[in-house]
Amino acid sequence: MSVRAAFIDTARQLGRNTDALMLIVVAALFYGFYYPAPYSQGHAQDVRLAVVDEARTPLSRQLVELIEASPLAKVAARPANLAEARTLLVERKVDGVLLLPGQVLEDALRGQDSGIALWINGTYLVRTKALGEAIQGAIVNTLENEAKGRLGVRIDIADPVASQPLFNPDLEYGTYIFPAVTPVILQQTMLFGTAVLFAGRRRRGWNELGGQWLALSLVSFVLTVTYFGWFFAAQDIPRQAGIDALLIVALFAAGAIAAFSLFAARLFPNARAALLLLIPTSLPIFFLSGATWPREAMPGWVSALGALLPSTHASRALLLTDQMGAPLSDALRPLTALVILTISFFVGSGLVSRFMTNPDELTT
Repeated sequence: MSVRAAFIDTARQLGRNTDALMLIVVAALFYGFYYPAPYSQGHAQDVRLAVVDEARTPLSRQLVELIEASPLAKVAARPANLAEARTLLVERKVDGVLLLPGQVLEDALRGQDSGIALWINGTYLVRTKALGEAIQGAIVNTLENEAKGRLGVRIDIADPVASQPLFNPDLEYGTYIFPAVTPVILQQTMLFGTAVLFAGRRRRGWNELGGQWLALSLVSFVLTVTYFGWFFAAQDIPRQAGIDALLIVALFAAGAIAAFSLFAARLFPNARAALLLLIPTSLPIFFLSGATWPREAMPGWVSALGALLPSTHASRALLLTDQMGAPLSDALRPLTALVILTISFFVGSGLVSRFMTNPDELTT
């Protein structure tokens, strides 16, 4: 079979096989709508806080009112003592506890240790950050207003740390996580669909393998460009890369994802066995991509395992060029890794076809 004939045959099989079409195309498009939906608010809001106000002064009540006015935090309880507040935190009825000791703000205005204490449930870092921001803003505003009232002049209390984010300037969780997870979605949906189409079909020559790779790369490229273009625009994801850079990243990513999917599919005797083993890999692959934890901070063998996956390098190339605004030359390393993976998995697929036989296929 020629490369051209194999390309057309693969496209026909994909169009006729409903299961593969659902996994490769429909599931990928569905995830484009579904995945960003939970993060549509962008910032954590109304994080529940219990306030133990031992001072009970007009100044401490003003501080609590400012915290309550913040969209980030909500004063959900005012327990009488710290023990009651701790119970609420343990029972997860609140996400944090703020203790305002007697003379707290007066001590702060005199430059003394105020004794303000905050306990936060650290399960969700974004919510923890929101609670800290709300309390810090309220304390600074209260102290500034009180100082102005007592001294008759305005005193600006600057934050101890001034930050200027270069990546994800809006500091929204969705705009951070969706671009990072996009290559994982595209890789896994292509992997499952290819397994349905080609698992166990090992007795194929290089021309047929080349045609299959070209057809799957084309489908993956179209889906990748759809994500980079339409889905990112629809979800209002900040973008900094030009169309030429995005097309190059999409081209390299699509080729590597298609080669990886063909190689993995050929390792299994049938589609059922492939899906049973491959479907549970999605979550570990997501973590290995470095989206939730820097790969540099992972153990060496874990980081090396992640380096074998196209989604890891595609995610890195996309974040560098489109989210951080780096020139394409700065993404040379992940793009080179994608080329190496494409060649390696393509050759690996050929070797599997040559040296591994499938008894079921021999009898058909």
